[in-house]
Order: sequence, then C-alpha cells, then structure tokens
Amino acid sequence: MSVSPDLLWPIVRDTSCFLQKRKQSGRSQMGKAGARMTTEPNNLTGINSFKYSGLANAKTVDLIPAEGGVTLVTKSRKSDRVSKPKKMMNKVTLSKDFRRVAKIIVKETTENFYRADLNKAALAKWSLIYKSQKRAKKDE
Repeated sequence: MSVSPDLLWPIVRDTSCFLQKRKQSGRSQMGKAGARMTTEPNNLTGINSFKYSGLANAKTVDLIPAEGGVTLVTKSRKSDRVSKPKKMMNKVTLSKDFRRVAKIIVKETTENFYRADLNKAALAKWSLIYKSQKRAKKDE
C-alpha cells in the first residue's frame, strides 16, 4: 500500500529515528533549537527537510562512496518492485573520471525527468566524494 508523501512527511518530520538535533550555544541564526540534521538513507545533504527526505519522497537520489568511484542510488518506478524493499533501489556503480560521472549524474536526475531539483546537490556531493578519494589516494 502506498502512502502520499504529503501525508507521510508530517509524521516522519519530528519522530524519525534518524533525526539528530543539536542545540546551538551563543548567537546563531538557528535560534535555541539549533540545527536539525538527519542520517536517513537516500538523503543527499543530511538536512531534515521534505525536499531531501529519503523516507517521505517517492523519488530519491543518493550517492554512496565506493572503491574508485561512487554508487548512484535511485528508487525504482516499476510497480512490481515498489512493494519489495530489497529490489526497490536501483544501484549503479560509476567509476569513470570526474567529468563523465558528473555527466551521468546530470543525465539520471535532470534529463531523465527524475528529480531535477536534486541535480545541484548531487553534483556537490559527487565533488566532495571525488576530492576525498583523491586525497586518500595521495596519502597512500
């Protein structure tokens, strides 16, 4: 049974086990509550908002560091795979150079009409992953 993301988000927003609330001391623009981050799967930025939520949205994008590249994870849109949690995620390992992987990420998010609003965040995360892998390779 499928639930509307608009109905699911108010439930998950404050009661998810993935939430990490941190109080800010001193003067900050966040008020007394502090930053609200999340560690949920398929959340690109770690920010607890509906746009980036991997639990509430029907279509999600995530990048997971892999050896020598990155794994692009998207939710399947096929009806026979939606009810099977193990087969619900499409995982593609990308291990080419920086420019080609970035082109594939743009193609999968924007040109494929999947989640064009997450394109910029996905490219930013790919840039950070690439930098960290390059730095780790240099240290070896």
